[in-house]
Amino acid sequence: MDVIKIIHVKDEDKGRFVVFVNDIEAGYIKYEWMENGNFNANGTLVYDEFKGKNIGKQLYNALMNFAREENVEIYPTCPFVVKTMLRDKAVYDLLDDDFKKENDL
Repeated sequence: MDVIKIIHVKDEDKGRFVVFVNDIEAGYIKYEWMENGNFNANGTLVYDEFKGKNIGKQLYNALMNFAREENVEIYPTCPFVVKTMLRDKAVYDLLDDDFKKENDL
């Protein structure tokens, strides 16, 4: 059975969640803080050898949990995050107001 660990790496104006499978880096999801106090989810990468193992979804869930904990909204520009958030009505409240207006939500 695989051991999966996700760590949160924070810098002053950006951060990322990095996932490890059996102590081997498998991918990440990253964000940058915006001037309005929300953040832009701007990239997700799962390395080829780990695709098909639901790694991206686990990273996405970590990002959603972080947004809820910090009480901030997300302006997604990463295609994976955009697609996944738009399919998940339970997280519409986490979408940045500008994103909602621009996408008629």
